[in-house]
Amino acid sequence: MAPTTKEAQRAELHRAIWRIATDLRGSVDGWDFKSYVLGILFYRFISENLTAYIDEGEHRAGNPKFDYSALGDEEAELGRKETVAEKGFYILPSELFVNVRKSAASDKDLNETLENVFRDIEGSALGTDSEDALKDLFADLDVNSPKLGPTVAKRNDKLVKLLYAIGDLNLGSFSNHTIDAFGDAYEYLMTMYASSAGKSGGEFFTPQEVSELLARITVVGKKSVNKVYDPACGSGSLLLKFAKVLGKENVRQGFYGQEINLTTYNLARINMFLHDINYEKFSIAHGDTLVDPAHWDEEPFEAIVSNPPYSIRWEGDSNALLINDPRFAPAGVLAPKSKADLAFTMHMLSWLAADGTAAIVEFPGVLYRGGAEQKIRSYLVDNNYIDAVIQLPPDLFFGVTIATCVIVLKKSKRDNSILFVDASAEFARAGNKNKLLPQHLEKILGAYVAREDIDHFARLVPNKEVAENSYIISVTSFVEPENTRVTVEIDTLNSDVQDIVEQQLQLRAKIDEIITDLEAEDALFSGAQQLPMGTIGSFIRGRRFTKNDVVEDGIPSIHYGEIYTHYGIAAAETLSHVRNELAPQLRYAKPGDVVIAAVGETVEDVGKAVAWLGATDVAIHDDCFVFRSNRLNPKFVAYYFRTEAFNAEKAKHVARAKVKRLSSAGLAKISIPVPSPAEQDRIVDRLDRLEMLTSELSAALQTEQIARRNQYQHYRDRMLTFRE
Repeated sequence: MAPTTKEAQRAELHRAIWRIATDLRGSVDGWDFKSYVLGILFYRFISENLTAYIDEGEHRAGNPKFDYSALGDEEAELGRKETVAEKGFYILPSELFVNVRKSAASDKDLNETLENVFRDIEGSALGTDSEDALKDLFADLDVNSPKLGPTVAKRNDKLVKLLYAIGDLNLGSFSNHTIDAFGDAYEYLMTMYASSAGKSGGEFFTPQEVSELLARITVVGKKSVNKVYDPACGSGSLLLKFAKVLGKENVRQGFYGQEINLTTYNLARINMFLHDINYEKFSIAHGDTLVDPAHWDEEPFEAIVSNPPYSIRWEGDSNALLINDPRFAPAGVLAPKSKADLAFTMHMLSWLAADGTAAIVEFPGVLYRGGAEQKIRSYLVDNNYIDAVIQLPPDLFFGVTIATCVIVLKKSKRDNSILFVDASAEFARAGNKNKLLPQHLEKILGAYVAREDIDHFARLVPNKEVAENSYIISVTSFVEPENTRVTVEIDTLNSDVQDIVEQQLQLRAKIDEIITDLEAEDALFSGAQQLPMGTIGSFIRGRRFTKNDVVEDGIPSIHYGEIYTHYGIAAAETLSHVRNELAPQLRYAKPGDVVIAAVGETVEDVGKAVAWLGATDVAIHDDCFVFRSNRLNPKFVAYYFRTEAFNAEKAKHVARAKVKRLSSAGLAKISIPVPSPAEQDRIVDRLDRLEMLTSELSAALQTEQIARRNQYQHYRDRMLTFRE
């Protein structure tokens, strides 16, 4: 039974997209492959969108069995002009996604077929009002690229698989789906690719929760706005957040943006269509906003949001015309050529409506740097344009770990003060990034709306005080951090220190005892054979499953990250559908097996291993191997895999590609000592005890370090406090 709830639909959709993105990618770089997934997804969307539009019109006209996809091209041509005027584009029935997909497997010229289809779709808008919205929209979907395969046949095979995979996505119909399925698919893909692509993805993709914060700030007290604008719109995610916060019908005159990167500009337009924003409701321009802005005739804007590129170079004072530009002239100085941050800020202020709000993500340096930037800040403060400065947590954005901030601008304020909000601690760790949760958003927005002092979180500061602070507007200059130091009971602390020291002495004595025993023995591996691992055991490669498959209850699993990062086991969890659909296809480690990382970020990471000693079988991802042998203690193997001898041997067999890999054939050739079972058990027992005692000693030393620091601070303060 298909999922009916919003979250169930979303989870199912994300799992399916992940499989497409990983299983079909092959040799194409993940970030490049997004163009193919998104392009085919977009092709399906506009095909179904157009079909639904035409069918609905015919059904209302009294033709309930009409199906545009079954119509002949010649007959369909009769409705082209009217449809283009309404939808902005046209697709003949034979060129619809569903029909091209149907014959794709038998079409030896599929690449040419798709190329012609994409050209015809773009060409359908030539000479019409929608021409700019459709022009070169499929430019990044190169169906003849050697990235897809070395021959036409191999490229077509990949295209067939893509068409079938995208066609199999459960996106429902436009009328009964409970989520914005195509738009949600786009956002998930962009998040996934930006996360794995580092800076190349993060520089133009703003996490959804940050987008929501900016959008909600700009519409406080409003149920609609005239139009929204982003001068560095990237893939358009910030603009489209207004469609969710207000409803797209409440952005009355549409969505406006400009983007300098051609590929990203195309993504932004695709994003608009995928969120069912028709061509007459958006205007996305290609070009450099700072020197060649595209929307002079559309400003002012009631809501402006942006996450412009941080501290990039621009023409600045090397272009004599810019100092007289009405956007920059009021400040009397241009932003430095090496740091365009405040040039974007001045541009947005200039185009902001009198009753509007702009919320801008800024690099922290703009809050305190001197020179021209200080002069621009003085202009903003003295003219009462800065409404708020919000310090965000670190590590929110893909490819960027710094703690950014948000500057909120208004031209019509009710006071002559700036609200400073310290939200640096408002986050939760999610995967390898920090994330703003709903409660964090509500706390920040609540403080912004209340505009009142909150101890250690928010402070309303008069502009005069900001000016006296040399126009430095960093939040830490005005919001005092909470003192988290614990009051020290010195007698208890001194007693605890003595207990910790005594514990360390006992641990050291036990470690020394083991070391003394080991030093007394001539050779631990006396008489042990060195045998290739392939001759004394077998290797089993895992099967792929996604991180979205391991979030609730079900089958335990191991992912290579848990091995090479933590030397631990992730107890694991999978969605209930896995038990029925995925479980029979997976491969498992049994209690007593060794699980080995097959891939890693460095040569050192590859080949790290853990002994699986749980009570049940555990599913193994395909980035891992299982080693199974009745001649070796699994913990003995795991310990040996950490030795210099193993690492030296392993390095000969690790592929030197960007992602390091170790094959089962390579592992099989690596020799391992095979002492008697009793000797293995004795070695494992001693290493277990030595590792445990060493860890306990390390923890005790850290505890003592903290206690000694508190002890020092107490006596320092006492010695420096004098009675009058």
